[in-house]
Amino acid sequence: MDNKENSVLVAGFNTRPLVYSLHRAGYDVYAVDFFGDSDFYPYIKDCLILTKKLSVNYDLAKNNYSEYLPLLILELLDTYPKIKYLIIGSGLDDAIEERTLILKDINRKKYKILNLNNEIEVIKKSRNTEFIFNLLKKFGYDVPRTVSFHEVRSKVNELEYPLILKKKSGSGGTNVYKIQNESDLTFYINLISRESFDPEDWLIQEYLEGNPVSCTTISNGVESELITVNHQIIGDKYLNAPKEFMYCGNVVPANVIAEERKLIVDISLKLSTELGLKGINGFDFVLRNHYPYLIEINPRIPGSIRASEEAMNINLLDLHIKSFTEKGWELVKKTLKDAKIENFTTKMIFFAPKEIDKNLINKINDLEYVHDKSEPVKNIYKNEPVCTILFKAKFFPDSYLGSLRIVDKIKKIIK
Repeated sequence: MDNKENSVLVAGFNTRPLVYSLHRAGYDVYAVDFFGDSDFYPYIKDCLILTKKLSVNYDLAKNNYSEYLPLLILELLDTYPKIKYLIIGSGLDDAIEERTLILKDINRKKYKILNLNNEIEVIKKSRNTEFIFNLLKKFGYDVPRTVSFHEVRSKVNELEYPLILKKKSGSGGTNVYKIQNESDLTFYINLISRESFDPEDWLIQEYLEGNPVSCTTISNGVESELITVNHQIIGDKYLNAPKEFMYCGNVVPANVIAEERKLIVDISLKLSTELGLKGINGFDFVLRNHYPYLIEINPRIPGSIRASEEAMNINLLDLHIKSFTEKGWELVKKTLKDAKIENFTTKMIFFAPKEIDKNLINKINDLEYVHDKSEPVKNIYKNEPVCTILFKAKFFPDSYLGSLRIVDKIKKIIK
């Protein structure tokens, strides 16, 4: 392969939305992906699919895939050593050792690939809840009451319920549990202990009931710009979310009042700049009594990105790449200044409510507005993601209800 200026390697849990946008922007795309959805292949030059490479299903690999992604990234780089750019999406948020391994191997083999991701130390700070909350308090912002489980484990009978038990690392709402009482806490700790429970790795957090929202920003390490403020769909029973806090999609833009939006944007941009973030990043909040409480930072391209692209009608993956150069950053700022959000876009992830026969999968895939299409080669098991729905309309109700109508069509197919 020639050292093309427009070649990019994308790696992550679900890269299909990213490779789609990069292909549309004119890049030659190579990918390491968990799923290998059927609508992923038209947009790539070559790929390695984790579940196929390891001959495992979703359930077996979903909890430890971060161990294997780096090995597949390096394997693909060995095959194509002149790829120009590296973008890592979801799946390695807290995998610091694995990220370090990738960068060390790139340096050792003298690959010319440019790392279009946040620096390791920046990722570590961004994912350190205690550090981020102390930073926010220093800036005068309110944060959820949070303590290490290690600090309070001898005083569980004194805790104020309901509360949240969450692992310091985790994304997409995994490893997050709502605890109603002390017996609940004991139950979940015993449940987690099957996989080994280390009190140092877990937090007790105040439970905030409110509206889940997120903010997407783009930065160059010094300056930061807003992309969108988004409503988050979390733990939706109609979409068969396997867990209460499971990420199920977004509506872009979020329908929030001006004061709420301003505070969400202020916090996100302040942290983006203070941390020295680069490229596109996401910030998750819960809006309670009109105040946005930061829950976590995702120092990588968030799952809402395709919905943002549709709502804004611009290619954000192209802007992500451009944000890493001085000349490109000026273009990023101009593009976002001229951009207008003229539509609402709803993204919904539909999970299997039961085992779905492989013979029904093509009927689902043939529906309009369906993406991340499962390959019709094996049954889809209960709790596995089946597909993503992306529905754009001029008004919020049309966008949201339009997505729900597609969900209803899927339910009729699998009933």
